[in-house]
Amino acid sequence: MRRVKTGSRTLYIILIAGFFAILGSTMSKSPTLPLYAQSLGLGKGEIGLVAAASTVTGIFMNFASGLLSDVYGRRKLLKMAGFVFLSAPLLYFLTDNALSLALVRVYYGVATAIFVPVSFALVSDLYPDRKGTFMGFLSSSTLVGRALAPVLAGSIIYFLGFSVVFVLCSLTGLVVFALTFRFPETGEELKRFEFTFSGELLLIGLLDAAVYMAYQGIETFLPLFYYLQDKAWLSGLILTVEIAIMAVVKPYVGYLSDRVGRIKPILAGMTMVGLAMFVFALSDSLSLVVLGAVLFSVGASISEASTKPLATEVSRLRGTALGFLESIKDIGQALGPVLIGFLGLRTGFAFIGVFGILSLGLFLFARPGRKSLKK
Repeated sequence: MRRVKTGSRTLYIILIAGFFAILGSTMSKSPTLPLYAQSLGLGKGEIGLVAAASTVTGIFMNFASGLLSDVYGRRKLLKMAGFVFLSAPLLYFLTDNALSLALVRVYYGVATAIFVPVSFALVSDLYPDRKGTFMGFLSSSTLVGRALAPVLAGSIIYFLGFSVVFVLCSLTGLVVFALTFRFPETGEELKRFEFTFSGELLLIGLLDAAVYMAYQGIETFLPLFYYLQDKAWLSGLILTVEIAIMAVVKPYVGYLSDRVGRIKPILAGMTMVGLAMFVFALSDSLSLVVLGAVLFSVGASISEASTKPLATEVSRLRGTALGFLESIKDIGQALGPVLIGFLGLRTGFAFIGVFGILSLGLFLFARPGRKSLKK
């Protein structure tokens, strides 16, 4: 990889791009997508399939985009993502049925599937000695965009309608597209396509899958706890606090992982995630639900702030490694609500907690060099 001059200005550009990328993409789906689909006359089953379209895209595209960035460079791929962020929202105007809306969601999903792993790989390339810290800042910038998007989109829909939301999403994409031209070029580490499977990378991916099983399970089923039913504002507030905690904590725990190594934070974070799931499974009061949400958000932040940097350290192909990690994460995110839906709230959350602890145990005892906690 060729060396490039970097400074705080480059980091700020990446953080701003990350904020607008996730702000626009989240505004297009939360709460816009189900409401817009309903306005087109789609049923609940069709709405569910349309909503899943972009997630399924991510499962396949994350890995491919990371690999392509190792071959053709990060900036080229990020420019492509920026163009999709710009153009995809405008295609909503052409939709009039479930199939056309699903195709737009698949196309939109390509943007996020490229941007997330490749932008993190870019940060890892530019700041190898502080990658945990600065990956934490990038994650926080995207979380801020994710937190603001539903309130902003919902208010615009209420007062001005869907069209203004779609135009605004396109404008945020224009900002991202313009900023990608300011990104330095890194990557281009492969002359041809190749990927050597890494068992350690799969173990790291299982940890992220467990975290996002839990995250999507909480987001989906929190409003259905009996003491939160008919209190949508309260469940929304808890979820907002959860995201806010992650946004604040991630840079600090990223810095911590740069100082003490990746394994100790992963051990602490995944233990907290597992305990949080058992709290949700056994909860019989609002105070326990709040405790579980806080415990999960802190634990997830600690773990994820170390898993991403660690993935770039166990593979020389940083883009491919992060893309693979995102694909495994998306599988977990898709499975979380399904498992809880079939098993029930108590059994489902407990199952995810057990899965998280078992994944941690497998990671600690099956990974190469497991005797050292400093790596």
